[in-house]
Amino acid sequence: MVRRTREALVVAAMVAGLAACGSGGAAEDGRTLTFWTFQPLTPQGGQILERLRTDFEKANGVTVKLVQIPKDDYNTKLGTAIASKNVPDGGYLDQPLVSRYALDGTILQVPAGTIDEKEFYAGGLETNKVGGRLYGVPLDITTVGLYYNKKLVPTPPRTWDELKQAAESVHRADPKTAGIVVPKGDGYGAWMWPGFVAGAGGTLVDEKAKKVTFDEQPAVDALQLWVDLLKSSPRSITDADKAFENGLAAMTISGPWDISTIRDQFPDLDFGVAPLPYKNEPASNIGGENAVVFTGTKNADLAWKWLKHLTTPDNSVALAEAVGGYPANIEGAGIAAAKMGPEHAVFIEALKATRARPAVPQWIQINDEIIAPALESALTGKVAPRQALSEAGAKARTLLGWNG
Repeated sequence: MVRRTREALVVAAMVAGLAACGSGGAAEDGRTLTFWTFQPLTPQGGQILERLRTDFEKANGVTVKLVQIPKDDYNTKLGTAIASKNVPDGGYLDQPLVSRYALDGTILQVPAGTIDEKEFYAGGLETNKVGGRLYGVPLDITTVGLYYNKKLVPTPPRTWDELKQAAESVHRADPKTAGIVVPKGDGYGAWMWPGFVAGAGGTLVDEKAKKVTFDEQPAVDALQLWVDLLKSSPRSITDADKAFENGLAAMTISGPWDISTIRDQFPDLDFGVAPLPYKNEPASNIGGENAVVFTGTKNADLAWKWLKHLTTPDNSVALAEAVGGYPANIEGAGIAAAKMGPEHAVFIEALKATRARPAVPQWIQINDEIIAPALESALTGKVAPRQALSEAGAKARTLLGWNG
């Protein structure tokens, strides 16, 4: 759903270079751990994971079998494996799918003491929690920020008011230049929008109370902000190819995956990155990959040990380098920040304020088929933000079977 472009380029790179699904040496206790990963595109990520695998095998006298599956086919193949009762011991799982698999009993709850939750970013852990219980561990996490053209916006805005003022100032000075590339009402835009809702002090749902909240005032304010920004950021300008990179828009919202692309393809663009502007409190959205252990495994203890191995501070840094995200381990993120440039440091700092998507099995459908069209209907002026979200909220309640 989200991050599809980046995933195609970097997430799968994590397991590149693995010549086969298994390893060579014999396991001292005769056990083999099967772990599913995304298929690689380049060798760099696979070389990293190969080292992590080899270290684990030597330390534990076991064999780790890594099965590579194309990202776009992963969930389908996993569903088939579950239906045939032929699941691996563990594997990757997209953040929004954890609740579905936890509630239908497909994945195991993380045993107490497996990890120290204080060592991980709260947002990353929350993507693995259902009903307050932990069902997986975050492998890597990412978020979005505000890219700004330093020539047009010397000082990045911190608040919504400053954001609107900066966008208006740019467009007023040159009507052919947009203030910001306003996200669209699609799956990607709907993934980013919750960061603005949280920045206004709002939420999307109250899972415990079974109540939809993305049609309440903070969410209406967030959508109204996007609508207001269009006055200084017309789509007739921002729909151009790479509007920000080509100097047609002063600001845009994106993730860390664009840093190297802009530097390589637009070396003359003097840009910076800042946290998402907010109304009441700093906040942002979250993406990334989790790892889980499947019900029915005979190697649960070994699988949890493997996941703990992958998420130690040093190993989490290596893992994040392989997939293109950031360590979910706080100490590991600090190590990564010291090795990266200032733009990456901004994103890593923003990880403290990330908010997980709701832990309801239908969230991908709600994001793509209910929220996204509602955002677009307001952004195109068909209905007011409050009406758009009110109608979307009603649809979500019907889908979820909730009264609130």
